[in-house]
Amino acid sequence: MSKRRRLTPRRKRRAFSKKQLATFSIIFAAAIVVVSTILLFQQPHNDHFSLKAAIVDQLSVELPNPTFVNNVNACLTEYGFSVSYYNKPDVEFFKGLARNNYGIIVLRVHSAMRDDNSTVDFFTSEPFNTQDHVQERDEGLVVKGTLNYSGTKKDYFAITHKFVEKLEGNFPKSIVIAMGCWSLKQGLEQMADAFIKKEAKAYVGWTDKVEISSVDDETAKLARRLLVENKTIEQVVNETSPDPYFGSTQRYYPASAGGIRLSDLMREAKGTSSSVNSAILGYCCNLALAVVDSSNGKSKDLKWATHQTDLSASSTV
Repeated sequence: MSKRRRLTPRRKRRAFSKKQLATFSIIFAAAIVVVSTILLFQQPHNDHFSLKAAIVDQLSVELPNPTFVNNVNACLTEYGFSVSYYNKPDVEFFKGLARNNYGIIVLRVHSAMRDDNSTVDFFTSEPFNTQDHVQERDEGLVVKGTLNYSGTKKDYFAITHKFVEKLEGNFPKSIVIAMGCWSLKQGLEQMADAFIKKEAKAYVGWTDKVEISSVDDETAKLARRLLVENKTIEQVVNETSPDPYFGSTQRYYPASAGGIRLSDLMREAKGTSSSVNSAILGYCCNLALAVVDSSNGKSKDLKWATHQTDLSASSTV
């Protein structure tokens, strides 16, 4: 014997009014705009110069110079850069340096040659110990660096050129200004080359030992010559005075970077930003027009309705 269940009658479809349709359309369009904008700006725009700058001040504790920091920051800010200042950069900080898309990077950090004079490493502010960064030390990315402050030796973690080569991200057309000893010693360009391989445009450093107060003064002058006087990399380096105590001179790398003007890179950055903003504005305007057409009833393809699904069923006992 079998019984047949009574079928539930279908409910009539209830179509939304034009006012409701317009409301839903606007909400839907706004959601698309928000999501699209977020996705657009999350894309790694790593092919153009950035109007962001970083001052990395590893010397801020033992050898602070707030006047230098303020002067360079003021000069960069005046010409439209957004400046970030880091006063205790540890290993983890340097791991993220290439992900922040800085156009100018000022490295006020100690640097030193290896005992065998084979390469140059950059110091962090992180005291050295044998428990941390074991894998990085095994891979030659991080080493122990020893500083001698007035007869007192202190050990810190130092990063190598291999560390820079393995960073996540890049330095799109960036200008890197290294202020430490031997930061661009003739024949030991591994660190400079590592930044260039990560898409930096130019690297500026010193050929030998330097005295920090002199380097602070010359770096502040270099920033003004690049920005205020609109001079090329080659011109500003040639005008930089040798270190008065050690005779070290400033160099740039690679040789092809000599003709670079910051004004050209800045113009490119502003042009790229304007293009992105125009694209977003155009997209939003087109979408808004589509929503208006839909709310006015000109779009016949989109129908909004609610109904209950027909659940007819039979069973046999």
